[in-house]
Amino acid sequence: MRKINQIIVHCTATRPDWWENKSINEQVKEVTRWHLDRGFSDCGYHFLVSRSGEVVQGRPVEKSGAHAKGHNSDSIGLAMFGGFGSDADDLATEHFTPLQLAATYDLIRKLQEQYGVKNENVIGHNRISSKSCPGFRVQKWLSGMKLSEATASKPERTKPRQSKTVKASAATIAASAGTAVTSLSGMNENAQYIILAFAGLTVLFGLYIMRERIKAWSEGWH
Repeated sequence: MRKINQIIVHCTATRPDWWENKSINEQVKEVTRWHLDRGFSDCGYHFLVSRSGEVVQGRPVEKSGAHAKGHNSDSIGLAMFGGFGSDADDLATEHFTPLQLAATYDLIRKLQEQYGVKNENVIGHNRISSKSCPGFRVQKWLSGMKLSEATASKPERTKPRQSKTVKASAATIAASAGTAVTSLSGMNENAQYIILAFAGLTVLFGLYIMRERIKAWSEGWH
């Protein structure tokens, strides 16, 4: 068994909905196909973590990976599905699910215990390359945020006007009113009545949606 000194965290750089109807095993097979097409002997990563928190082994740990040039011989590479368009200084929660991050955190700690890897040697790919992968700073996540970030929910909205649905309803009302006023110019009287009636119905519908959303808000549906 080779000596393991590092754990390197990656992302697959796929979109959040990539192959969402496929099983984790099918997803791993597809990543493996990508790597085989690049001339690798197997999947480059030792472990992959799905967006629902499932962990699947890729390449056997006893074999060197193909995930971090110059660091493969003594490291374990694990990758989370997702991370498309991420930046190295983003938060982990911007691109990965709470279940996924919690599973990754748990996997890292188990591997550390099993192979005696020090905290400072658990790093993101972006620490040793010019890439943004995995889309956050792994050391900051582990030492500063730890599991609290992995399971964090979005900041709570405390006012109805923060609701996206309420904002959308207000925008619809304003747009409808503005369109109606603009369209009236140059039209005959009958056409003006039709435009005003249509705009009125749209405004009423927008007000109804807004009322229902505010009602739901007051009942705790934020």
